[in-house]
Amino acid sequence: MANIYKNAQFDLTTTGATDVYTVPSNSRAIIQNIHAANVGAGNVVVHAHIYDNSATTQYTFAKHTIAANNSQSISDGSVILEENDVLRVQADSANDIEGTCAILEINRD
Repeated sequence: MANIYKNAQFDLTTTGATDVYTVPSNSRAIIQNIHAANVGAGNVVVHAHIYDNSATTQYTFAKHTIAANNSQSISDGSVILEENDVLRVQADSANDIEGTCAILEINRD
């Protein structure tokens, strides 16, 4: 079993939910932090979602407003993802939000 520290960057160019990280089929993952920066001119609402592969359902677990030219953590704590789950981030405005996720991936190989 290996612990692999990863990061995943995102640039939200649309207002749809953007896949940021998908857990491999042989792993579980802990999302330790999602940090987002508003590089635009106005306030933007940012949502974080998990697509639960086993339930084939998307769940929203965080929603924050980020002021122009500011950044903040949009995860309010660690999030556990299971095999084939997907972390998605979404903004109410396109081309304003960029960020990074800190991930600990635990595989069974």
